[in-house]
Amino acid sequence: MKIRIDYYTLLLAGIISTQHGLAQTPNESGKKNDKRFSIAIIPDTQYNTKESQGGTNALFEAQVDWILANREHEQIAYVIHLGDITDDGDQASAQWENAAKVMYKLEKPLPGLPHGIPYGLAVGNHDQYPSQLAVSGTTRYFNTYFGVDHFKGRPYYGGNFRNDNDSHYDLFTAGGTDFIVLYIEFDAFDEQQEAMNNWASAVLEKYSSRRAIVVTHYTLFLNPVAGSNIPGRAPFSKQAKRLYDRLKAHKNLFMMAGGHVGDNGEGFRQDTYNGVTVKSFLSDYQSRPMGGNGMMRLMTFDLETDNIQVRTFSPYHHYEEVDGDSHFKLGLFREAAASRIYDFDLDGKSDLMKYQAGNWFDATGKLRYTHWNADAIPTPSYFEGNAQTQAMSYNRKKALFVKANGEHIFMGPEGAIPVPADYDGDGIADLAVWDPGLATWFVQEHPPLKHGWSESTPVPADYDGDGAAEKAVWRWSNQTWYIAEVGNIPFGEPGDIPVPADYNGDGKAEIAVWRPATGQWLIHGSERTVKLGKRGDLPIPGDYLGTGNVQFAVFDPVQKLVLFEDGKTVSFDATIQEVVNLPQAIKLYYLESLKK
Repeated sequence: MKIRIDYYTLLLAGIISTQHGLAQTPNESGKKNDKRFSIAIIPDTQYNTKESQGGTNALFEAQVDWILANREHEQIAYVIHLGDITDDGDQASAQWENAAKVMYKLEKPLPGLPHGIPYGLAVGNHDQYPSQLAVSGTTRYFNTYFGVDHFKGRPYYGGNFRNDNDSHYDLFTAGGTDFIVLYIEFDAFDEQQEAMNNWASAVLEKYSSRRAIVVTHYTLFLNPVAGSNIPGRAPFSKQAKRLYDRLKAHKNLFMMAGGHVGDNGEGFRQDTYNGVTVKSFLSDYQSRPMGGNGMMRLMTFDLETDNIQVRTFSPYHHYEEVDGDSHFKLGLFREAAASRIYDFDLDGKSDLMKYQAGNWFDATGKLRYTHWNADAIPTPSYFEGNAQTQAMSYNRKKALFVKANGEHIFMGPEGAIPVPADYDGDGIADLAVWDPGLATWFVQEHPPLKHGWSESTPVPADYDGDGAAEKAVWRWSNQTWYIAEVGNIPFGEPGDIPVPADYNGDGKAEIAVWRPATGQWLIHGSERTVKLGKRGDLPIPGDYLGTGNVQFAVFDPVQKLVLFEDGKTVSFDATIQEVVNLPQAIKLYYLESLKK
């Protein structure tokens, strides 16, 4: 059942807020960031251009006027229209005139932009006539107003599929990075999906050096729980699923977007293949009052901190929607399942953290979180699914997880070892424990799995790059890595400490060990070795530079220093037991080995 909630109900409920200062998005760094830019997203405007369902073209016009007024402040580099530009396709020339009147405003020459702000439009089912038919239907008016001839010669226009502009692509550069935006026509009855997908694949291959966004009108259905914090696990449409499956092998693809699903039309999902994660978004508000209340989105990309800030608002009504799936921040290219570990502030870098008597402190000594769970051990991970590390602790005696907000979750037998990770690939870390006595994995909402031996160390990680952590153990007796559903890899020597992580930035965890006897770091399949640390130090690998690959680092508990592989050091007033930056399962094994 779909529920329609109007603007005033949302305002009274506190889900949205009246904000007349939408043009003044705060810059978190407080200074100009050359790696920061925005893409404006305009969802279905069919009831605005038709001026029906309470909508008028004035709401559409307010969106584009806002984009123009805020281009410099928001560093808007590109504009995407998600399709269903009109309601009646080739039956209604007036609706297309309304659309052109608004969108052509973006073509006005601006300083440094002689052709205006680059933009593109998807063809939705209501832009076809008859609706839903990609080949046997027509798109005469779309190609009259937004066809190849209209865009040909513009520096950002790339090319088209076959003999019209229904599927096409644009090229732009922002934040020092080259992008391609590929538009695929809505094709409900599979009249030419295979051909379009093959064309899209060839285009992405040709422009493999450009980060790729794919827009098709119907990409996702709704989040499972409306208004909930991102991410949901919104289902793909049939066309989008086929499109993703065809394109997922292209490592430059990172984002898909669409509209089509109205009412509370918001959705998100992420999918990982071969170490590359694609984030997909739904935004469509056409079934709300006034044909969607003039809602639009701004996606701000910060390549320096590697995140996306999503905002949803109506320039016409001067309000911003701030519930969990309308206003949120996500990691961008570097995922938590790979190199983005211990990133507590979503700035793209691993943060040093210590856990002391139930309290979390950063390297400066600032209190960051508190659990009031002094007998527990820290078990941080990305429990909210946005690639940001959240605090969590686990009391082994009580078999009790405690979140930073105080929420308690009982899991596992007494004495189990916490091993939280994303075991199902939905972008959210699952609560999990491994019981040494039973050699059994207990993962929240998953059946138990026996894997390993009592004399082994659990080392879960995403070894194959599918976005999901594999249940894995490192067996002490033969120094072999037993990775469930992947294979068994002998690597290491007696006394080594397993330290799996993404050391080369390929989106997959590498099998690796640190050798306390010599201070050597060794990675399976790599000739690279680095000597850093000594017996008694604690290995704490992390992406402390924000480069997208994990660096070697050790904590010296005597000097109270963290030593990095580039030779730099940082003071860190902590004990080995207090340092958070190593999975507890590995730390417990290492602490026991120091006693021998």
